[in-house]
Amino acid sequence: MKLYYAPASSYSQRVLVALYEQEIDFTPIEVNLFDPEARLQYLQINPFGKIPTLITDEGQILYEALIIIEYLDRCSNNQKSLLTSKDPKLALEVRMLERIIDVYVNGGREALFTDSQRPPEERCGKSVLKARRLLETACTVLNDKLADRTWLAGEEFSLADCAAAPTFAYLRMVYNYKHFSNLISYVRRLESRPSVIKVFGSGREQMTQMLSGLPYPLELVALEKL
Repeated sequence: MKLYYAPASSYSQRVLVALYEQEIDFTPIEVNLFDPEARLQYLQINPFGKIPTLITDEGQILYEALIIIEYLDRCSNNQKSLLTSKDPKLALEVRMLERIIDVYVNGGREALFTDSQRPPEERCGKSVLKARRLLETACTVLNDKLADRTWLAGEEFSLADCAAAPTFAYLRMVYNYKHFSNLISYVRRLESRPSVIKVFGSGREQMTQMLSGLPYPLELVALEKL
């Protein structure tokens, strides 16, 4: 199978973590969407122009990180299941947690990031305040769940954790969540996991370059600096 990805893309990183967790062989194909020719070629594969995209060994083209990870979970020879699909109740919770991370945590991060690139006098509008409130609510919910759990859905690493790894790493650029003690401990465990270390290592240089070139430069923040 082939994975079209960008090293710094948080959605690409979600899929890469899943691939490494499941020890699935794949061919990585890096895509530079900022290059007009490369983007034009990529649009022939994914008409939405978003990454990642997976082409299976059977030639099926899959968009969206969530769908790709579900496919990887089904086709893996590994006995463990990223979706814990053998337990329907737990599988639903995993999906719910992934949605909380994507809609409220990542959505809040995107809103705060966009706001950080506006002139200072134009920042903190109503929409940003709402996104921040929902972000803090999501962090509170996750922090409470992590009071007695190793990973988001329990003792098994899941789809929700694949989503959380890049989301909380990038969130630190614009939001300090050190007051959520359970969440901090969880992210420390998460970022010590071999699959996550490998993914972050490959994407750090590209993201650092992108952040330094912004109108209002940002930087990746190590967990220890919160």
